[in-house]
Amino acid sequence: MRRAAALVLIVASCTAPNTVVPPSPEPTTPPASRPPTVRPVTVRVIGPAGNVPEAKVCATRVGGEEHCATSDAEGRATVRLVAGTYSIRATPPAGRRLDDGVSNVDLSEADRAVVLLEGRATIAGTVRDVARTPLADAEVCAHATTSSLVKCARTKTDGTYVVETRPGIHKVEVSAPPGSRLLAQWARGRLGSFEADVIDTRGGDVAGLDVTLVRGVVLSGKVTAGRDGSTVKDAQVCTYPLAAPLGWDCERTDKRGEYALLREPGEYWVWTIPPGDRGSRLMYQRHDRVLEGIRATPLSLDRDRTLDVALTEGVVLRGRVTASDGEPLVLALVCVDTAFPTGRICRETAADGSYEVATRSETYVVSVQPPDGSDVIAGFYPDAQPDWTRAGEVTVGPGDARLDIVLPRGVLLTGTVRDARGAPIENATINVNDGALPRYFGSSDIHGRYSVAVRPGSYTVDVFPPRQVPVLSVVGQRIDVTTETGYEVNLPEVRPP
Repeated sequence: MRRAAALVLIVASCTAPNTVVPPSPEPTTPPASRPPTVRPVTVRVIGPAGNVPEAKVCATRVGGEEHCATSDAEGRATVRLVAGTYSIRATPPAGRRLDDGVSNVDLSEADRAVVLLEGRATIAGTVRDVARTPLADAEVCAHATTSSLVKCARTKTDGTYVVETRPGIHKVEVSAPPGSRLLAQWARGRLGSFEADVIDTRGGDVAGLDVTLVRGVVLSGKVTAGRDGSTVKDAQVCTYPLAAPLGWDCERTDKRGEYALLREPGEYWVWTIPPGDRGSRLMYQRHDRVLEGIRATPLSLDRDRTLDVALTEGVVLRGRVTASDGEPLVLALVCVDTAFPTGRICRETAADGSYEVATRSETYVVSVQPPDGSDVIAGFYPDAQPDWTRAGEVTVGPGDARLDIVLPRGVLLTGTVRDARGAPIENATINVNDGALPRYFGSSDIHGRYSVAVRPGSYTVDVFPPRQVPVLSVVGQRIDVTTETGYEVNLPEVRPP
């Protein structure tokens, strides 16, 4: 008992007589949080033809719920949302040729949004080989002729495909499955885009665009420099069929100097063109080991063949191309050929306008093609003539030669060549005539567009379609070209008698 009492006295003496012990705080309740404000947001859905009714409109944000509504007759849908950033998706009603549209919108303060829907079209068919066997994994690409849009799809195991693209005018390219040794082509049965069928999806989807791919043979070999046997990388080995005027089709050699061409069986001219390396003297060569086209020998490709090529060296024509104001002309083509054509060879100008062409000792006509869209006038030099019949001659050899070229500036005549349906016509020829003589020339690209630089003046313009397009020429159109001038051309259809 005495010990307990002492402990009590000790504890009591440790507490200061004037110390006040604060009372324990009372527990507090946090204020009630306010619910976020929900407000109506109007979303308008617009397609190529205007408002899109009956579209499903859904708005979502990260970590939030999806809120949906349906657009009314004016393409408007009202969704009740709190402030924030949303992804708004609009899905068109079934049967409409429209794709879904998505718009990411900050609705912290705004209460309106717009979602645009692109048009949707499909091109469908089946790809087979000549034995009627369906081909899987072939690539089918729809190239829009009025824009740079390219949409592709691969065939299924049964050879069928569906390419989804925008409504418009297209050309369809089909590439064979890897390793199949089947020739790529443009629908239907065409080897180049310039003669491909026009596929029009503006009024509806296209089905039944079937393509049969033909098995080819392989021409392969190696390109070397004849002087020391070194490999030649990036040389072009080109073929031209005797059976049809389809133009030169080329492949480049790899880092080992090797090449392989897949071609349809037939008779071909073969032309090997060395790369345009500065300082190189390697010359182009025709089969069989000749430098002139008139002495060339056709090669029969009725089976796989091997053709090795050893290139010889020649002399060099070099110089610099500038505009009349002294500006270097970049990426222009300087081309040399004999007056009686034996094989034109062209090289690009560098950033300073310089060029080099390795060739044989001969007398040539030299032409310059400015880059597309340039207002510099093309022509034959050194006399700046519009065609080779009036051009001066340039002699090269036995040593190297130099020719500096100054091109005049002009004004541009531009436009698009179309048929009666509005489809662009590729490879049409445009002649701009000064009196009775053609003076300036141009051609249309895959989109039907052309551009010709001319001196200011009054001209007549002739437009001729390529041979495979069943439309008529338009000739004798008088045009005054004093500044950049547009001339849109619609070539009429051939009417049956």
